[in-house]
Amino acid sequence: MTTAPEPVYTAADIPGLRRDLADWYSSSRGSQFYFDAIVTGHQHIRPAGPPEHVAVQLAAAETKRLREADLWYVDDDLCALLEAAHPTMPAFAPQPHDLPSKQGFVMFARPIAAYTGQDNRVDDVVDTMTRADGDDTMRATAERLYDEDVTIIGASWGPQSNPRWPAGGLWVSFYSRSRLHLPGILDERTLQRARALLPPLTVDNEAALAWRPAGQSPEEYLLHGQQGQDGTIAWTRLLFAAFQLAAQNNLAETEHQPTPRPERRRTERAGLPPRDVRVVRLRRTVTGARDAEQTGGENSREWRHRWVVRGHWRNHWYPTLSDHRPKWIAPYLKGPDGAPLIGGEKVTVVTASPPDA
Repeated sequence: MTTAPEPVYTAADIPGLRRDLADWYSSSRGSQFYFDAIVTGHQHIRPAGPPEHVAVQLAAAETKRLREADLWYVDDDLCALLEAAHPTMPAFAPQPHDLPSKQGFVMFARPIAAYTGQDNRVDDVVDTMTRADGDDTMRATAERLYDEDVTIIGASWGPQSNPRWPAGGLWVSFYSRSRLHLPGILDERTLQRARALLPPLTVDNEAALAWRPAGQSPEEYLLHGQQGQDGTIAWTRLLFAAFQLAAQNNLAETEHQPTPRPERRRTERAGLPPRDVRVVRLRRTVTGARDAEQTGGENSREWRHRWVVRGHWRNHWYPTLSDHRPKWIAPYLKGPDGAPLIGGEKVTVVTASPPDA
């Protein structure tokens, strides 16, 4: 996960951004985008059929996800916790309730993933610009785009059907900034032409996964993280990790940010259901409950010191779900008030008196 000095977008930008994206993907430009991805071999997840028909289906499906999405923004502090915590999150089989809404569109205050542009070179962007403008000189300028890092800063999601998935599944589209919009890449005149061809964000890649049917073993549905899963599956795990953290009331809080009236009117004129943005942020004071770490016979011991229990995940059993879910235990002090503090991050017993001492 990479860092950024400032958010790429703020929560206030999201309603207009979602409207612009829904408009773009519902147009012929959206279908052309997917068609180019298919014929160049970069659309790895797609239904069977002729490219021209499949492209229309993919664009329509993305438009539907955006139109019906609840809007979310994950703030910088929660992104920082996600960056530190997600590598050690236990494997689990996600379920629909692990996301905060059936359909959603989320933007992150800092990128959740990055890769080098040359690693996933797509010449259709250059070719599309050259065809549209008849200007071969733009090719040299566009080549510079592939020297830039591509950062994943947003995602849309919604239900996905598949005959082999008895419980249904999930489709996630991951968004990166359109590299034609990066500052310093194009002069202002060329930038104006580029903006007519691409929206500020484009779908970079997708992931699809099946929900685990009730009563079945979770093994084949697990998101393992560092154990051989990478690319968009790893990005999907990050999406789930973000909302696992956001769902913990001791860690995060959610604020509804109303959409300004002018944007609400523009949204309604575009035929989209208006949405406010739900801003998820880290609580001002993050503390973990000591009782969450007390197990077995520890309650009967008389501790003589205090020590720092570092932040970590617990694979917590939820009886109502009949399943385990990752739960983040925030850093906290353990031991009796007033006892000497042992320095360093420790999770083991430093010293204790026997119960009958």
